[in-house]
Amino acid sequence: MRLEELTTGHVRRAIDVYVQHAWPPGCQGAPRVSLEDVAVCETVDEMLECFEKDEGGGTRRYSLRVGNHRYPFMKFVVHEYLVRGEFFFSVDTHDNLETRTDSPDYLEWERLKTHNRDLKGVIERAWSEAKLPTHDDLRALAEELARVEREDEKRKRLLIVDDEANVAHGLKALLQARGYDVELAHDGGEVVERLERDPLPDLLLLDLEMPVIGGQEVLARMRENPRLRDLPVLLATASDIDLDRLQRVSGYLRKPYPRQVLCAMIARLLEHEGE
Repeated sequence: MRLEELTTGHVRRAIDVYVQHAWPPGCQGAPRVSLEDVAVCETVDEMLECFEKDEGGGTRRYSLRVGNHRYPFMKFVVHEYLVRGEFFFSVDTHDNLETRTDSPDYLEWERLKTHNRDLKGVIERAWSEAKLPTHDDLRALAEELARVEREDEKRKRLLIVDDEANVAHGLKALLQARGYDVELAHDGGEVVERLERDPLPDLLLLDLEMPVIGGQEVLARMRENPRLRDLPVLLATASDIDLDRLQRVSGYLRKPYPRQVLCAMIARLLEHEGE
């Protein structure tokens, strides 16, 4: 949805749906921000002034830390993604804190992350049913753009890894239109299984935060395997990360990103493949 088409009613409805599911009846607690401050705003611009603003990577992202009854840091996000000027609602679970497997809190932390992922899905499906702009619309828009943004065949195979299915399918449509062969995976376990088979992709677009096996573990396994050690990896994440702590990657994208930046980086990495 274009920002000028977004209304205060859209934002209020999105927050109401979020809170309804994040604090179901019988749960203690309340949102960690004052939603009344947002509710009294007369324009969307005034509302977004209450959000944290991030313009990294060439896109605009507005986030409001609403939390949920088990975790105070989950966020309601209004952001551009792939298409400049088009905004979508999403939930950022904001639970990417690393916990060692030998930590006494590891299992509880994993259960919390599963709860947050499930809650994110529930909220975003409810938004979609309420005809609010979500990644369902992002996928549809990407597939529509793919019909007109066609290029010659590249004879290169990409493996796109993203646990958000609509984002992954939108990316697939856009990149296939640019002449690439594209495969999808939605969690680290699928990636590990796929990389055991030939032919290998020419480039892996890897989401850092994934269920089952995280992006860092996938990278660690790849760099320990002589067959996969030199496979180019373009890392994508919504989180701030210390790249020095990661095994070698070929490039890094901060999510959300515009499709022009993604396509330019893929082309550059494939051009230098094998150098």
